[in-house]
Amino acid sequence: MQDCKVDYRLVAAAVDFSDYSEITFAHAVEQARSHNSELLILNVINDRGLDELDRLSAQGYDLGGGKAGYIKRVEADRRDMLAKDYLPAVQDLKVRALFRVGHPQDELLKMLKEEGVSLLVMGTKGRSNLAGALFGSTAEKVFRHAPCPVLSVRGPEHCRL
Repeated sequence: MQDCKVDYRLVAAAVDFSDYSEITFAHAVEQARSHNSELLILNVINDRGLDELDRLSAQGYDLGGGKAGYIKRVEADRRDMLAKDYLPAVQDLKVRALFRVGHPQDELLKMLKEEGVSLLVMGTKGRSNLAGALFGSTAEKVFRHAPCPVLSVRGPEHCRL
């Protein structure tokens, strides 16, 4: 076997703040601590269907700022959840969070490349819908195309931390 040193300088956790995010985050934190790594929290606000908000706003419906207003509110809510529910547990780590808007698999893959992520920790389930069942999940697409190793985390019912 070749001498292969694993160097996980930057461990990323892909979280969507669904029920599966906490267990995914816990595994990412464990990896970051084990490898003395920086932890990068990645979140993508799915923009599928949001253009309809702008169309309805243009027709006179009060939707709180259309697509831009919605995205601003969702990001603020997610930043609050991150600060309240996640960050207190990782005060001993160097942590950064990135928020993007777009198609989750595309944005996650871009972030992995741009940031030079060494290891991605990602759940197998999240904020799913019928489209995910029909066209393949975000996780499946990221697993197939990620430029780094991906640690797949199953749901909380499988947790053994």
